[in-house]
Amino acid sequence: MSDQENALTRILDQAVQFEQGAFDFYSSAIEKVTQPHVRSALGDLAAEEVKHKQQLQALAAGDLETTVTVQKRGQIEDLKLAEYLVAPSLSEDATFQDVLIVAMQREKSSHEFYSTMAGIAEQETAKKLFEFLAQEELVHKNKVETLYDEVVYQQF
Repeated sequence: MSDQENALTRILDQAVQFEQGAFDFYSSAIEKVTQPHVRSALGDLAAEEVKHKQQLQALAAGDLETTVTVQKRGQIEDLKLAEYLVAPSLSEDATFQDVLIVAMQREKSSHEFYSTMAGIAEQETAKKLFEFLAQEELVHKNKVETLYDEVVYQQF
């Protein structure tokens, strides 16, 4: 195995762990909320993380035919809430607001990670997958920021 293949394998392993961590986070967050539309949104985000993990595992297993359907999206509005809110440590007493802030930060970090990986990936299949995942994480960030705007800001 070449150095390049080793590096890609390590990156894919790390990305799989990111996606598993995101799934675990959203799954546990569902248990902390009661509003049906919020539970549904968190469930949708968890399910998307599972799909991302499967795509990464397929690529890591050597499935170079893994196809990524990139949907044409308009400009994704970035509310930039994650850039201004400080994520608290999550504990058993975490509020829904705390969960959303941490989720925003996680999605922002994931977007940055995949954007960086797309920029350095030499294999075209990996590059396309990382570009797709970066876009998806930005969509997730937008969903979480929109939830925050709808649920938390409405309380003020």
